[in-house]
Amino acid sequence: MRKLPLAIFLGLVLTGSATAQTVSKAKAEEVRKEIMAIEDDKLAGLLRGGSDPVDWIKKYDAEEIAQTNVDGSMPTKAQVEEGLRPGFFKMHSMKQDGHNFRVYDNGRVAVVTYHALGELERGGKVTPRESNFSDVWVKENGAWLRVLHDEREITKKAETAPAK
Repeated sequence: MRKLPLAIFLGLVLTGSATAQTVSKAKAEEVRKEIMAIEDDKLAGLLRGGSDPVDWIKKYDAEEIAQTNVDGSMPTKAQVEEGLRPGFFKMHSMKQDGHNFRVYDNGRVAVVTYHALGELERGGKVTPRESNFSDVWVKENGAWLRVLHDEREITKKAETAPAK
């Protein structure tokens, strides 16, 4: 007897989740434009330096953002802000490309993946960097918040020696 109500419940849940993922092309394009404007603002601020990178984090990152850095660390928002402070952090160059968007929940959730190549300085040490990123954005009260930021460094495979 219990199996039928459970089957009906699961069917409704699965149908609802499939519907939630369907977003019109126009809505997806609107979301893409909104988030790309935020990304362009981030990139410009990183290159300007000063307090701009921290100001961007304060405005767009959720208080309880889930973040994983290339070194495997999972900093809090306050720790990210501390790592971007003027005098410690400087972005020498940065190019982002290959943005790929997946939009869900009638345009209220977006998953964005992209590639970045640049050179940054932390604590006086300059490092070239090539990474892939994944971000999850949620629209709350008309404003976009980044709730997940994941970085994966791209490492070049060493060339193998030719066979003798």
